Amino acid sequence: MALNDAALVVGANAIDVAITHFQLFSAATNATGTTNAVGARQAVNGTVDADGDITWGSTAFTGLTANQPVHSVGYFSALTAGTFYGSTVLTGDATANAAGEYTVTSVAENSTAT
Repeated sequence: MALNDAALVVGANAIDVAITHFQLFSAATNATGTTNAVGARQAVNGTVDADGDITWGSTAFTGLTANQPVHSVGYFSALTAGTFYGSTVLTGDATANAAGEYTVTSVAENSTAT
């Protein structure tokens, strides 16, 4: 038998606590999240639903160059250094504005019980 929703919620809550910051990347990053970073990391706090899906709401980034390409957002355990927990490719608008600002409207990591 696979994990049920109750177990997935336990795991998702632990992951949500561990991920404290997002980092933008201009292109795919490496396995440690140390390449192609742009702008500064931003603090985040997600929510976990009844079947273990984690959703982070709107996160505003500044300090990018004008019209900076944006490829993905990475998950970290700290403002600097810390542990890299992976990344997800962003969809939609893939460029910072002329002021070097970019907003990630929502990020979700979904789990499924089988």
